[in-house]
Amino acid sequence: MVDITDLQAQGLSTHITLTSIALLAIPVYLVYGIILGLYRIYFHPLSKFPGPKLAAATFWYEFYYDLWPHKFQYMWKIQKLHEKYEFLDEIYTGGNRKRNRDTWYMHARTNGVQGWSLLQTINHDLHRQRRAALNPFFSKRSIQQLEPMIMEKIDRFSNRLSQLSRKGDVVNLSYATAALTMDVISSYSFGADIGNLKREDWGKDWLDAFRLVGQIRPVGRQFPWLLDITTAISPKYVAWFYPKISLVMRKLNWPIETIREIEEERKNNTSDKDSMATNTKTIFQDIFDSNLPDSEKALPRLNAEAAVILGAGTETTARTLSVTMFYLLENKKLLERLRDELQVILPSIESHVTVAELEALPYLSAVVSEGLRLAHGVSSRQPRVATDEILRYGEWVIPTGTPVMQSLYLHHMNADLFPDPFTFNPQRWLDDPKLKQQLLSFGRGSRICIGLNLAYAEIYLTLAHILRRFDMELYQTVKARDVETSHDCFIGTPHLDSPGIRVRITKDMTA
Repeated sequence: MVDITDLQAQGLSTHITLTSIALLAIPVYLVYGIILGLYRIYFHPLSKFPGPKLAAATFWYEFYYDLWPHKFQYMWKIQKLHEKYEFLDEIYTGGNRKRNRDTWYMHARTNGVQGWSLLQTINHDLHRQRRAALNPFFSKRSIQQLEPMIMEKIDRFSNRLSQLSRKGDVVNLSYATAALTMDVISSYSFGADIGNLKREDWGKDWLDAFRLVGQIRPVGRQFPWLLDITTAISPKYVAWFYPKISLVMRKLNWPIETIREIEEERKNNTSDKDSMATNTKTIFQDIFDSNLPDSEKALPRLNAEAAVILGAGTETTARTLSVTMFYLLENKKLLERLRDELQVILPSIESHVTVAELEALPYLSAVVSEGLRLAHGVSSRQPRVATDEILRYGEWVIPTGTPVMQSLYLHHMNADLFPDPFTFNPQRWLDDPKLKQQLLSFGRGSRICIGLNLAYAEIYLTLAHILRRFDMELYQTVKARDVETSHDCFIGTPHLDSPGIRVRITKDMTA
């Protein structure tokens, strides 16, 4: 017979043991944290570098400015630190050197989305292998062949704007341009576009989902286990405690299902599905047919790649388009000068023009460069790690394996390089042709943005045809709230409550 008193004593003993362990763990953790902080401040190889001691001791310093009580503001804190401490301007030794990404900052996982995509690949050699499989699709020549498809999307975009102009409706350029760029990249990637240009709200939920990913990134750096838990459970359960993340997870189902269709077509050697009908091979069809190892063709890795390609091919280009149009509409003199140049090469609305011809226009090229500078694209610091060499900057020695980061936003807003940096001034690029070397919107070196040729093609063709055809006026758009970068959510974004850049179409030249 079991003695109840014995059971009670055993339960009490277990409770006391767990309590004792918990009480012991707290001081042990605190002592560990203190010792680690002291080591980082006084004995770490980087301890002699100037900067706040608290920032040297703990990543909670970044948490304070990026998550709570502030939100996505650490970049501007860095700007203030640069003003106080010595500014390490640029450390770059050429594109042929090995540069890994930093594991903590990029939050790579051997079995997670972050480590499987090209963007988040840590190892230099693996990155080169994955990039080589995608390079042919984003070469200058490939994008030239893609121009008819891009123009078909721009024509569809123009027709939507024309319909809205007849109704007198307000157009949200932030969402409309994202619909255009997403339909382009999804069509090129999968052979079928998502169809956001046909949707009344321009596929608003897609852009909202991509923006949420940017807002989640700082959480993942501070609490990596939280993202691991989130990706391991069903989206419907995630919605209970974080509805916004469930939106992202639901949206990612589209590329997942589409890639599965591509894989099934390849296995069955069929290509007659209406949803995948295309006259040319698409990115993921070609990856399946490539010489990459089977591990690189695994569905989880390709799903991760698809999510990144969709996001990267949508938001940065769309923001460049909407921001550039805002500044041109704000300053009609600049817009008229651009139109005078465009009318030479586009004498009628129906005229055909290539990207190469548009790139030869000096003022349009200056407008594009200035738009890229003030749209900022990827604003977050992009870490690079020199794995086999010591970096030097003046008297400072940066040990091998140390992450070195640079904010493209702070670079493009550097008044020493770009006087009066908050002013949209295309003329600066014409006055100093060498300034183009300082435009880093797509990065630099071996990890330069793979999609820059596609982005340039979309920007040039869209600006030329839309601004040549339509007269627009700004509608209740506030520059400080809706245009200027005020939050660093990986992509430079305006205020989180911004309704977007909105316009009315006042005239359609074809009407």
